[in-house]
Amino acid sequence: MKGYAMLKIGEVGWIEKERPKCGPRDAIVRPTALAPCTSDVHTVWEGAIGERHNMILGHEAVGIIDEVGSEVQDFKVGDKVIVPAITPDWDSEACQRGFPSQT
Repeated sequence: MKGYAMLKIGEVGWIEKERPKCGPRDAIVRPTALAPCTSDVHTVWEGAIGERHNMILGHEAVGIIDEVGSEVQDFKVGDKVIVPAITPDWDSEACQRGFPSQT
């Protein structure tokens, strides 16, 4: 599969990556649109986290689910989803009490 990546500081491009394995509680999402966030910009153009090679960019996206793990119950293949910039720890006590923003 293709990924848009930081090739080195100041350079981005498309690369081929191995398709990730879908764990029992995971989903593989095929992005249909994404937005670079400020951290991507600072990382690529200013080297904010140091030199990285072939680091996939973009963590704010919308897409379509291509595969779900065996324990996933609320989503199915073909669902359109939003991938949030920050994902809570769904196993935390705060999430279990209904407060995912507190994780």
